[in-house]
Amino acid sequence: MRVLVATSPWPTHYFIVQPLAAAFRAAGHEVLVVAQPSMADLVTRSGLPMATVGIDIDMVEIRRKTLSQELKARQKPEDPGQADDGGQVFDQWQRAALANLDPVMDLARAWEPDLVLADTMCPPGLVAAQELGVPGIRHLWGWDFFGSAGSEQILASLPGFYEPYRAYGLDVQGDPALRTVDPCPPSLQPPPSPARLQVQYVPYNGAGRAPGPELRRGGKGRPRICLTWGRSISRIIGERAFLLPRVIRALDGLDIEIMVAIDASSRDQLGDLPGNVRVLDSPPLHLVLDDCDAIVHQGGSGTVFNAIRAGLGQLAISHMADQDNISAALASSGAGIHLSGEQADEQAIRAAAIRLLEDPTVRTAADRLRAEMLSQPTPARVAAGLTELATTYTHN
Repeated sequence: MRVLVATSPWPTHYFIVQPLAAAFRAAGHEVLVVAQPSMADLVTRSGLPMATVGIDIDMVEIRRKTLSQELKARQKPEDPGQADDGGQVFDQWQRAALANLDPVMDLARAWEPDLVLADTMCPPGLVAAQELGVPGIRHLWGWDFFGSAGSEQILASLPGFYEPYRAYGLDVQGDPALRTVDPCPPSLQPPPSPARLQVQYVPYNGAGRAPGPELRRGGKGRPRICLTWGRSISRIIGERAFLLPRVIRALDGLDIEIMVAIDASSRDQLGDLPGNVRVLDSPPLHLVLDDCDAIVHQGGSGTVFNAIRAGLGQLAISHMADQDNISAALASSGAGIHLSGEQADEQAIRAAAIRLLEDPTVRTAADRLRAEMLSQPTPARVAAGLTELATTYTHN
């Protein structure tokens, strides 16, 4: 069987899709990842073959353009007057996501996949599946309404959602994805539709070296907190959203070890550091977390999932709506604390960190959430089920 994997140019989105794509290949299927040229090194280093198509689209720049509208809607989500702003934001995202639609369609026609697996933000994959008459499978990367009860009505209300299908003569009704694969623990998501398939989140955080043995913690030792911060949020909002220096100041004086996992380009922004702080240059995050007791981060879904898998209490400090959603769900589970960037002064950060380390209910909730994640079907099982679906699928 041939599986075409269509991914958006957000590296962390591809990281979440990669384990299922790799499971198809491990089962003996042909797998081809299709993405814009800037993704070539990242994808090939993950061990999967790739075809580059189209031109590079800077999604961070697109989000900068929609930032004022997103923040306005985030501040007053209940205000009906924001509906038009939401439509404008979706329209700009739709245009960017579909910029390489024609090249993806051309490649799909030439390669003739039996199944298409598409990142949520890569709708050309689902358009190609519809035209070819093969199963189109959406893969989520975080909290999302896709694959949830009522999602079809939401899709129908999005302006222009079906236009790319109609441009190819396709009469699509309802959800164009046959199934939606979801790596998020079910308790953190809206109620599912019958089309949602759960998959166990398996960490993949890019190529990199594991921290050396000198950083392994023997015995109990002092509590250890990991600090990490995605690069995208600072690129979108600006340096004011890079809060790690504030977090380090807030934790100063606590009898703990602090591991800072960031890109080397951000090291200078940290300034002078206390003696209990170690900085690691872009390690695969899951290889750091097993030796930690808690984590502070920016509320990105990939980081949340890594920390759930490690059974850690989490402090998520969010600035954008997608971060708000997953962070609020995490806090509702009891396994974490959510602060908006506006709330996160040093006093609030320090109090949250102390609670993560000292409140046994946080540990209990984190253990429960980890057990829920590990109870979901593995990527290998989901790949087998989707293979069976593809062999029996008849396109209407």
